Amino acid sequence: MVETEIIPRLMLAHRGEARPRRASTRVAGPDDVARLTAVMLAPEDRDAVSEIRTLLDDGMAAEEVLTGLLAPTARHIGRLWEEDVCDFVQVTTAMARLRRLVHDLETLCLDPRPVDPASRRVLLLPAPGETHTFGLTLAAHFFAAAGWEVATSLDAQLAEALDRLRGEWFDVVGLSLSCDVCFDRLVAAVPVLRRASRNRDLRLIVGGPAFHGRPDRVRLAGADASVDDAREAPEIARSLLDLRIRAC
Repeated sequence: MVETEIIPRLMLAHRGEARPRRASTRVAGPDDVARLTAVMLAPEDRDAVSEIRTLLDDGMAAEEVLTGLLAPTARHIGRLWEEDVCDFVQVTTAMARLRRLVHDLETLCLDPRPVDPASRRVLLLPAPGETHTFGLTLAAHFFAAAGWEVATSLDAQLAEALDRLRGEWFDVVGLSLSCDVCFDRLVAAVPVLRRASRNRDLRLIVGGPAFHGRPDRVRLAGADASVDDAREAPEIARSLLDLRIRAC
C-alpha cells in the first residue's frame, strides 16, 4: 500500500542517460533514513532536494541514494503505517513527497537524450494482485541508465501488458512479487504473457522479496532468471539475451 504510491511511471522510456559514475564514498545509514523519514512525515513541506544535493556533494552516489536511502525510507514508513504510528493522511503525503523526490533526483543526475531506436526494450510490471511497486521504480531507473528503453504497466489484470506485448516488441519482461500470497497468480500469468508476446523468444525475469533466497521458485514460476538487487537487473537481462544469440 505504501510503495504503490511511488509510481514507476517516473522512470519510463525517453529517459536520460546517467552521467559518468563516480565511486560512492558516502553510504546511507540508519540516521540518514530516520532523518529523511522525518522530513517526509513533517506537517510542513520541507526542502528535501537540498538534503539530497548535500548527500551527493558529500560523495553519496545516485544509486546509493535510491537503493540505500529512498527504498529503506519507503519501507520504514510502511512499517510505521503497519504499527499505527502514522495515519492515512501522513502516509499519503509522505509517498507523494518521495515520488517527487525520485523525480528530482533524476533531474539532478540524468542528462536528457533521445531514445536509441535500436536499444533493447523491457516491460516491467507487478505480479497480478501485487501492490508494492517501488522495486520496479528502481529497476526502471537502472535499466534506463544502462541504455534500455523502459516501459511499465500497473494494470492488476494484465490487460494493458498483454495489449502492449501483442502490439510492440519487447526483449524482456520483468515481474515483481513481494509476498507469497500472489505467487500462484504470477505462475499462471507467465505462460499467458509468453503466448501474447510478438517476440517468440521473450526472456522473462522475476524479482522481489518473494524470490530472495528461493532459487527453486524461478523454475516453478517458469521464469528465465531472478534478480535479488535492482542494480543487477540490466546485466542479468543482457546475459540472457547474449545466451540466446550464442545459441543461434
